[in-house]
Amino acid sequence: MDLGVDRDEDAADLDDAARQLQRELLELDVDAVQRVREGKAPPGARAVDAAMLGSLAVTAGKEVMGTVVRAIVQWIGRRADRRVKLTIGDDSIELSNVSAEDQRRLVETFLARQASET
Repeated sequence: MDLGVDRDEDAADLDDAARQLQRELLELDVDAVQRVREGKAPPGARAVDAAMLGSLAVTAGKEVMGTVVRAIVQWIGRRADRRVKLTIGDDSIELSNVSAEDQRRLVETFLARQASET
């Protein structure tokens, strides 16, 4: 998942945003949310690449990925300048602060694709 904020924000702001998202995701029923600076995500993790920060890797069962993605959507909605690219396997979705209905539709389509790959 690539984390991004407005281009006027600096690396410290992006780092703070990533830490905040990491804390929020750790409150969910996930096994781990780790910061990955370089290289590949840990085995079994869903990769979350943050261009300026390194990466976050979420390790969780497939059954909680919908909850994780919805938490990310809520996080994005709190600031218009946030965006996230979430990748699971070879599939990815880019989320930004578009209308709530568009976000819901995109996320549900993405999650349906993930469920059908099981």
